[in-house]
Amino acid sequence: MFPEIERFGKWLRCRSPHATTPVHYTSDVRLFFAWVEKPPDAIALRDVDAYIAHCRDLGHTGATVNRRLAALRCFFRFLDLETGDAPPNPVWPRRHAIRKGSRLPRDAKDADCREAVGCHRLSPRQGDLPDHVEVRPQSWRGTPAFPKRPLSRTGARLPTVRLGARKGDVWRTVYLSPQVVAALADWLAVRPAVESSALFLSRNGNRLFVSGIQERLARYCRQTGCGSPCHQLRHTFGRHMVEAAMPVTSIQRLLGHRRLRTTQTYLYLSNRQVQAEYDAAMTRVGEWLSAETDAQ
Repeated sequence: MFPEIERFGKWLRCRSPHATTPVHYTSDVRLFFAWVEKPPDAIALRDVDAYIAHCRDLGHTGATVNRRLAALRCFFRFLDLETGDAPPNPVWPRRHAIRKGSRLPRDAKDADCREAVGCHRLSPRQGDLPDHVEVRPQSWRGTPAFPKRPLSRTGARLPTVRLGARKGDVWRTVYLSPQVVAALADWLAVRPAVESSALFLSRNGNRLFVSGIQERLARYCRQTGCGSPCHQLRHTFGRHMVEAAMPVTSIQRLLGHRRLRTTQTYLYLSNRQVQAEYDAAMTRVGEWLSAETDAQ
C-alpha cells in the first residue's frame, strides 16, 4: 500500500487523538486504493464515479458511500498540504455526494427498553446485573457492572457512559436522575477495590470499553427476545423527553446535538400533543359523517 496513506493516518491522529475518525478514514482510503489499483496521482473523476457505482452494487447505503468520499477527499487535501504540488482533488461534492433521505431515529419500544435495561432478573451465573445494580460483593467476578440505566435515562452515547471519556475533543455535561444516582450508589457500595479508576468494570476488573458494552447489551437482548441496540436507547430517551413536553432546546443540550435540526427529528418521532389533536379531529370527523348518514 502507498506510504502516503500511512502518513495520512498519522496526520489525522495528531489532529484528533481522541476521535475514531483516523481509524475509519484510513480504512476507507485503503479500501478505495485496493479497488482502483492506481497510485494517487493517477486518480481521476471517473475513477470516483466508478467507485460509487461499485459501492452501490455492493449494497452500501448512501451514508456509507458519503463517508468514504469524505475520507478520500480529506486524503487528497492532506496531500496538497504536505507537498503543495499534489494532484487535483478528484472528489467533487456537487458531483459525487449522494443525497440522503430524511429518516426518523430508530428508537426502541418501551417494553423492549424495559427488558434491555434489566427490569427482569437473570441468574448471576449468566453475568447479568439487575437494573438497580444490586450485586453481592462475593459474586462480583461472575456479575460485572454494566451501565444499562445510564444509557436509557441520560441519552448518553457509549463513550460518554465511560465517565471521563468524550466524543472526539467535545466534552459534555450529563445530568443524572435520582434513579441513576441511586443505582450508581448501590454499585459503588460493592465495587471491588481495584487499581482501575473506571466506574464500570469488566470481569477482570479492567475498564469496560465500548465493545464490551455493545456485546453485553446484545446478549441481554438475545436472552429476552427484544431488539434494543445501545444507540436505540439514546433515541428512546429523546422520544421520552419529547413526550414529557421538555423544550426542544433543552433536549438538544442533553443529547449533545450541534444543530437544533437534528433534535427536531424527535418531534416527528413522537408528539403527544399532535396525536391528541389528531384524535380529537378524527372524532369530530366521525361525528360529522355519522350525522350525514343519519340525515340520509
